[in-house]
Amino acid sequence: MAEESFWKTAPGVLTAIAGFITAIGGIVAILIQVGVIGGTADPTTPPRAEDTPIQTTVATTTAKSTSSAPPASAAGGKAWKDVEAVITPKEGAPTRMRAETVRFCFSGGAGINLDDSQDIAFEKMSKIDVLRSDVALSAGGKATVLVTLTSGATREGTITSGCDFFGQAEEGRYSLYPDRLLKIEFVR
Repeated sequence: MAEESFWKTAPGVLTAIAGFITAIGGIVAILIQVGVIGGTADPTTPPRAEDTPIQTTVATTTAKSTSSAPPASAAGGKAWKDVEAVITPKEGAPTRMRAETVRFCFSGGAGINLDDSQDIAFEKMSKIDVLRSDVALSAGGKATVLVTLTSGATREGTITSGCDFFGQAEEGRYSLYPDRLLKIEFVR
C-alpha cells in the first residue's frame, strides 16, 4: 500500500518542482532585465567588448571588410564612442546619452533583431522610429519600427515589444519599452 501512495503523489511532486523552477527562472530573468544582477560594477562604465553579443561583432567585422573607408568616416566623421543617442518618448522630454551605452533587451544587445532574422547594430543606424507597438510585456507582443541606416537606406520590420531600450544617461540608467517610445536618433 505504501508503494501505491508514493506513485500516486509522484506526478504532483514533479509538477510542483517544475513550477518552482519556472518561477525562479522568471524571477532571475526579470532581475537581469532591470539590471539588479548581471550589470557592470560602475554604471558610468560602458560595457566591455567581450560583453557585446556575437552578432554585433559580426556586423562590425563585415562592415570593415566590405568598405574601404572606416565606419566612423562613413557615418559622419565621429567615432562611435563620440556619438550621442537622443531617446524621445511619446510623452515627456528627450533624454541624451552616449550612444555606445544604448542596448536593447536584457541580454545587452548593441542592436536589434529585425523580423527575427536580421541583426542591425546601433552603430549602423542614424534613427529608429517606432511606428506602432503592442503593450510592453504582452504575450507575443511586437513593435513595428522603421530603421534609417547611416547610408540613408531604410528597413521596416518588427521587434519584440517585451524588451526595453536602455542606456546610461548622465542622471543614471534610463529604460523605455517600445510602446512608450517615439524614436531614437544617433547624432553624429
